[in-house]
Amino acid sequence: MIAILTWVSIIAGGILVLLLLLSLIGGLDIDVDVDMNGGDTDTSAGGLGLMKGALTFISVSSWVMKVLMVGQQGETLSIVVGVISGIMAFALLNYLLKALLKNEENVNWKMSDALFQKGTTYLKIPAGGEGIVQVDIRGASRELKAKSKTGKEIKTGESVIVVDTIKEFAIVEVSE
Repeated sequence: MIAILTWVSIIAGGILVLLLLLSLIGGLDIDVDVDMNGGDTDTSAGGLGLMKGALTFISVSSWVMKVLMVGQQGETLSIVVGVISGIMAFALLNYLLKALLKNEENVNWKMSDALFQKGTTYLKIPAGGEGIVQVDIRGASRELKAKSKTGKEIKTGESVIVVDTIKEFAIVEVSE
């Protein structure tokens, strides 16, 4: 039993590492993510995915079971702790991958997507002039040319909200 668990964990772990390297370094994502909210199936690396999730669970849980069995722990305890460890490893890896890919930009956006979004003044907007604001649009921070709606100065670092867009300018006002 210990030899079988060793081989299962080594093979599953090796395949998992290979898939993760291909996903993160090369951009090749050989996996399927399923949206449980009834949406479309997504094949991006935005989450852990079914295949990587199953490999993570199998690899970690079988390795923990093997270690506990070698340490003369009971078979039932080894299985329970192994399953719990596999679930925890799955959750941790999923969190880490989402954090890594959080700043991945969606290049398909329009200026109108900035409407009613909150942001911060990056470069002050002088009275009657233009400056730059940072606004989160579709999960990515964007720098937009901006003008004040009231024509008054807005200082660097102030919270603003985009109330209108005119050509390449976001029209902003100070948010409270």
